[in-house]
Amino acid sequence: MKDLCYICNKISSTMRLHVFNPEHDIALAFNRRHLTMPHAAQELRMNLGWIPALWASEDDRILVDDVPYAEKAFYKFKRNTSLHFIGWDKISEIPVTAVDPWGWDITLHTSLVEHGLSPKVLPTVQTLSEIRRLSSRYETLRALEILRDGVATETCGESRYLLTEGQVKDSIREWGRVVLKAPWSSSGRGIRYVCHEMTPSLSGWVRRILQIQGGVMVEPYYNKVRDFGMEFYAREDGQVDYLGLSVFETVNHAYTGNLLANEEEKELILGSYVPLSLINIIKSRICEYFSSRMRDYYTGPFGIDMMIVARPDRQGFLLHPCVEINVRRTMGHVALSLSPSGNTPAQLMRIEHDVNYRLKVTPCP
Repeated sequence: MKDLCYICNKISSTMRLHVFNPEHDIALAFNRRHLTMPHAAQELRMNLGWIPALWASEDDRILVDDVPYAEKAFYKFKRNTSLHFIGWDKISEIPVTAVDPWGWDITLHTSLVEHGLSPKVLPTVQTLSEIRRLSSRYETLRALEILRDGVATETCGESRYLLTEGQVKDSIREWGRVVLKAPWSSSGRGIRYVCHEMTPSLSGWVRRILQIQGGVMVEPYYNKVRDFGMEFYAREDGQVDYLGLSVFETVNHAYTGNLLANEEEKELILGSYVPLSLINIIKSRICEYFSSRMRDYYTGPFGIDMMIVARPDRQGFLLHPCVEINVRRTMGHVALSLSPSGNTPAQLMRIEHDVNYRLKVTPCP
């Protein structure tokens, strides 16, 4: 993991301010400077605000809602309190030269400026607009064309960006079972499944998304057998570095946990479904394609969610190379910061909720 730490903290002489803002996807959807977040998002941020301590350097600062709580939670997880947590009221008192959030959006930008951080160390409003555009599900349309070129028989993935309810209904008649997606949404909230016909409630949902976000994504329903992703880092010079695989689980499109294992073990899992040569082709194409897409607009971690799909005839599997594009840090990046090396046994990383949200790592069953 030394290479990963080097890439993500490549200028050790700077004081980076790390921010865990898990409400980022919601902020992208609404695109407002001031936004009241759902209680669950606020609770997640408060309980797990210490997470950047897993990859931050000792000279950095980690912005949290409750400093004593963050120190206690981090100590329980890592038994290390050498990193520095600060509250929002202290932002203007420290010499921040760079900010490393979970994800960039206009809501976070506004909060940081209003609490005294200099706009000089923040992305411009134009850059934030470009990051939001890159984060739209519409971007999967372009990416799929590039990623599937020449390997269409080994992959799957179609997507349409539609502007009217009538166009959505036409796609349902053509494909039968489909998945409707809002261009921006969080944790499966903007996703609906349709089986052959639209119900009145689904029609109302489509009309609302069209009115608020301007379009709706429609995709065929695929018989998914495994979720996974690839994690990357976009450098300032435009180079994209591959960081590793993310093998994770979801329930109703909501994240539930990650496998913590070395790369060889994760490759063995995926290689039991599709050739590793195909995975390597997709990896290389992502690095090349997103180098040009993100240059001048985004520097930082990002991830591409993918899935293994059963062929319609049940004779083998296909690779869907671009289900989602996350122009932000992901739980896959968190997993990579904790993943073992060598022959260390694999573990499971989950976010659990009883009274509070907790990050928990347990042995694989």
